Amino acid sequence: MNNNEFDLLIHNWIPCLEAGGIPKPYSIRSVLENALRIRSIEHESPVVRIAVLRLLLAFCYRMAYANGVPLCSFRNWKELWTKWREGIPSKWIDHYLKAYNCLDRFRLFDDKYPFFQIAGLKYQDDKQPEAATRLAFEQFAGTPTSLWEHLPESPSVQDAALYLVTCQAFGASASNTSNAMVGNLEYLPTGRTFAPTYTGCTVWLEGNNLLETLMLNLVDYDLTDTDLPIWEKPLNVQVLRVRQPPKAKKGDVDENGKQIKIGKKLGDYKAALPTGPVQLFTWPSRAVLLTKPENGKVETVHFTQGLALSNLPIDPMKPYDKEGKPVNLQRNKTAWRDLHSLLAIQPNHNRTVLAFSHAARSGLEAARLNVSGIARGDEAAKILFWRHERMPVPAAFFADVNLIERLGGLLKNAEQAATKLNNRTRRIAKLYLAPGAESPDGRQADKDEISKVANAIDPRPAYWARMEKHFFTLLENLPNDWDADSDDWKQDDRQAATKAWRKHVIDEARQALKESTRILGTTARAIQAVARVSIDFYDNDLIPPLQEAAKGKGKTKGGKKK
Repeated sequence: MNNNEFDLLIHNWIPCLEAGGIPKPYSIRSVLENALRIRSIEHESPVVRIAVLRLLLAFCYRMAYANGVPLCSFRNWKELWTKWREGIPSKWIDHYLKAYNCLDRFRLFDDKYPFFQIAGLKYQDDKQPEAATRLAFEQFAGTPTSLWEHLPESPSVQDAALYLVTCQAFGASASNTSNAMVGNLEYLPTGRTFAPTYTGCTVWLEGNNLLETLMLNLVDYDLTDTDLPIWEKPLNVQVLRVRQPPKAKKGDVDENGKQIKIGKKLGDYKAALPTGPVQLFTWPSRAVLLTKPENGKVETVHFTQGLALSNLPIDPMKPYDKEGKPVNLQRNKTAWRDLHSLLAIQPNHNRTVLAFSHAARSGLEAARLNVSGIARGDEAAKILFWRHERMPVPAAFFADVNLIERLGGLLKNAEQAATKLNNRTRRIAKLYLAPGAESPDGRQADKDEISKVANAIDPRPAYWARMEKHFFTLLENLPNDWDADSDDWKQDDRQAATKAWRKHVIDEARQALKESTRILGTTARAIQAVARVSIDFYDNDLIPPLQEAAKGKGKTKGGKKK
């Protein structure tokens, strides 16, 4: 293979696990043709996995459309599943590529249509291209400034393809950016262009094989003829220039009549709105051009901001809060603790992950629910971490509001116990620092010192870590607490999963607090501080204050027995 002719359609670059757990790379064509024998897309980086999956979903949407089964209705989805049940036919791929003249649009280093790039792009003022590791935001791409800071190895052609797709989906942006040229045309990019999946977490369902995963997430939507992927409608500098602000020239004055500095941008870059999920899944958030590879390595890249994305589009793979904002991953909170919020069935289906309602009527059973994304810091482009969590969720949770509400209530029980844990820990810390703090005339402990001690012995991390295994047991067994015959919850003494969960909350909270206080030692002051605070937990400790006020009403929001 000539590296300069690397074609993502036919050359292997997508890392997968086959059904037997054997890792093997595939091309776009072969991964679809062999989707039944492939377990999943697998890569060490979770952002790579979801970026590639979204690319394949966009391809499948267009392939179905080209072959006369557009996914504009659930009836069409069922027809497509009937035709693909034994595997995606090669002739469907061939027909799509020929019908829309995109057979040559997947070449990574094509001179005219380089995949997901802008042909001829280069920095202005003879600025040299950057290291190709610039594509991967988790890798250092600058010049080493200290003894232990080393420039990572240049990516292979295959890795460069993965990073290219991923940076278009997950790229972050600071205010600094580089002006570029394409031929004689200037491009003045916006200072901030966040990629589609940079904000909020991305949620998708995973089947027993890659084909089922694709079908579970190929939800029907209001399809339009203009919802085109990047390979059918490549980004060019003319599109970018139309949206960039003009530069001040001689005669342009400000409100005080003074000449504006020549060359200054007048106004803001105009954002664009995708026409549908296909365009959203392949959004060109970065203007990129890879240099031709040498010895199988891509050494450098021209890289700047691409097409600015409006903050209005609704992503079908994202959960949203009540204000319509994407739900973000939290630094100190794993996704399972918010599962009831992710699953919430809301009247406006644009505000929940569409795959959930789709799975409930498709007849396909999801093997796992996946939550992936990045967590940001206080600064807009500061990335704290990226995470991928998989959890088994019974199909009943995708359609039954009663199960979701009960799950939410049980998680609130655990959260309330964690609140009690924190309160008791701070009280122990206060009494440890100032034994007479609760006496009218006793010496009070400094609040900052209390926080230091409380944080040092904080039992909550151990508590939540231990509760995770109990949570997955709860997911498996909670549907058994519902009585289908009476369409209501079983009697309290027969709700085994609910009772077991609450007992585990009490036991794990007690054990976590007991173990954490050992850090204080065995001095008389430590023993007395712990002895004055109860380490035992009871049912009332699990009731949030708002529920406590309404205790005794016996009805949930949905009108079913609590």
